[in-house]
Amino acid sequence: MEAARGWNGYAPQERPPPSPPAEKPRVPPGTSGDGWRGERPRSEEDNELNLPNLAAAYTSILRALGEDPQRQGLLKTPWRAATAMQFFTKGYQETIADVLNDAIFDEDHDEMVIVKDIDMFSLCEHHLVPFAGKVTLPHRTN
Repeated sequence: MEAARGWNGYAPQERPPPSPPAEKPRVPPGTSGDGWRGERPRSEEDNELNLPNLAAAYTSILRALGEDPQRQGLLKTPWRAATAMQFFTKGYQETIADVLNDAIFDEDHDEMVIVKDIDMFSLCEHHLVPFAGKVTLPHRTN
């Protein structure tokens, strides 16, 4: 008789297999990989080159979930999921200068400025699940 399974599919005392050691991200030679200083840790060319490997990984995930990636409804899913993940992580291709687009300037007043309801989205690095929301930023000028 098979042991009872918990909500995560494992028996209460059973643990999932350990993850393989994480590979260090590829960083362009001569850079620190710190996008705050103008380097891009991942380029659009990297995305193009890595898309087939990423799609293959999603195919493996579907199989591990008991799905048939060759089923008509799932044929393009690995490719779609791979491009979606690249979109969710597109910030790795951007620098602060790209995002701000020269929108920093001096103002001659000493008052509170509040910017409300800024749309934002990100990706939980622990679960690889996207989330979205709105942000309000109070800023004291001076």
